[in-house]
Amino acid sequence: MNDMDNVPSDSITLPNLRSLIGLRVRHQGTLCVVLEILETPPSLVLEPVVDPLDATSNSAGNIMANLHGQPGEYAVESRIVQVLTDDLTGLNDALLELEILDY
Repeated sequence: MNDMDNVPSDSITLPNLRSLIGLRVRHQGTLCVVLEILETPPSLVLEPVVDPLDATSNSAGNIMANLHGQPGEYAVESRIVQVLTDDLTGLNDALLELEILDY
């Protein structure tokens, strides 16, 4: 039995959530973009927006090593925000705290 079987049919659906992809939001004070939607449990994958002109951002800490230990590509941390509460009866507080920047 899938956890989503307990969610009422008039609740948020994946196509509704997928329309949020590309939306700019502020999560815990950081500007992010909704990158992807996870199906189970329904969650938003956020990627912080890095301003290349911002001298205060430490991009050196984001360099990923390849299999040989050599610096290769830049990695950006992803953040996952669950849409529903654990009991699937309401919206998660973390989702409600997102500040939507695009209208």
